Amino acid sequence: PTRRSSDLVINGEEQLAEPVRLTAWRAPTDNDRNIRLLWGSYNIWQGENLDKLFSKAYDCRVPEGRVRVDGSLAGVSRKPFLRYTLEVSVDADGRISVRLDGNVRENVVYLPRLGFELTLPGKDLPFRYYGCGPLESYRDMRHGSTVGMYESSAEKEYVPYVRPQEHGNHVDVKLLEIGKMRIESDDAFECNVSAYSVNTLDRAEHTDELVFDGRTHLRIDYKVSGIGSNSCGPELMKKNRFEEKQIAFGFIISPKKSSELSD
Repeated sequence: PTRRSSDLVINGEEQLAEPVRLTAWRAPTDNDRNIRLLWGSYNIWQGENLDKLFSKAYDCRVPEGRVRVDGSLAGVSRKPFLRYTLEVSVDADGRISVRLDGNVRENVVYLPRLGFELTLPGKDLPFRYYGCGPLESYRDMRHGSTVGMYESSAEKEYVPYVRPQEHGNHVDVKLLEIGKMRIESDDAFECNVSAYSVNTLDRAEHTDELVFDGRTHLRIDYKVSGIGSNSCGPELMKKNRFEEKQIAFGFIISPKKSSELSD
């Protein structure tokens, strides 16, 4: 059969419902009520419009069996905030190596996050991870969690805020297994598994406006800015902001070990 650009088949089973996307937006929290004006498209003059993202490829080639793309990300009607090179290679064992190197524009406000969004077929998929858990954790909210191996699901990760918003993140992750995929990195990354897409959470004003789409939404992030306390307290401390201008991020997606495929 003809394959789609979104296909990722392991043992005859499709792992993706949509193409993987490189993005920087997250559903703002109550504490983001001030900084979100500089992130999103809430008016015509302030924000970077990260919630309305354009991705542009300048060059695509295949040197030595690797797919290499030079591209940029920009909010609608804005200059690119990220210029990057993305390299993807697949070995004989089906291991997909992903490497992202980029530069963030100097005058861009700190980003909410940066990473890859994956939409997986099937609702409330169970997963397990080695990282900070079992509670959600962020750069500035991690001391209530400890590093270890944990099991969870999209439903367990959900936090029923009155106004739907960002939730369920985990920092210091080295390994994540979900569906038939195993995602790992020598450097720690951040992950988020939710029953709702970022856009669904962002658009809903109340919990009764959240609608399940029957899928599981996964983020594999290089960095996520902290949660802060700016709904009624000070703005986010600089040490907890995602302010890096040089990006170097890599991870590997591989089939789960044969002994685990029946899990």
